[in-house]
Amino acid sequence: MDNVKRDVADIVIMPSTVLDDHYLEHLQWADTYVLVTAKHPPGIQPTFTQLAETVRYVAWRHAGVEALHTQLNNAQVRLSHRGELSCVETLLDLVKKGHCMSILPRTLLPLNDSSFECMQLPVTVERRISVIARPVSLMSNAANAVLDALRQATRPAG
Repeated sequence: MDNVKRDVADIVIMPSTVLDDHYLEHLQWADTYVLVTAKHPPGIQPTFTQLAETVRYVAWRHAGVEALHTQLNNAQVRLSHRGELSCVETLLDLVKKGHCMSILPRTLLPLNDSSFECMQLPVTVERRISVIARPVSLMSNAANAVLDALRQATRPAG
């Protein structure tokens, strides 16, 4: 929010928060987190508990990682935490090769990629993302293009 307050940016994309009268939420969307693992051989489907006990967990470093881990801890979900990576592509590559598992928002996963599997978490963990700006701001063409692209991407198909 500091960049918007200092007039350095027209918009900011961040986890949803309570706003005062000086800012306007232009768009909001939600997404659930899932456990992502390497593809298992046919007929073998380990449980979440089995995976948590045998596969290293590497977290995706992002703004919501603390809240994610707090929710998992509150639900008594224990993982063998072995570090964090900020690059989703690198993390997914490690997962596909069977070196680790991770927990990611479903919308970050590539469509039609059968080289890994997704499993619901024992507790539903959701993230809410907002696009925020000052209500009186005259946003740049770039900021408006970002908003338009996000609106298109979050619009239900059909």
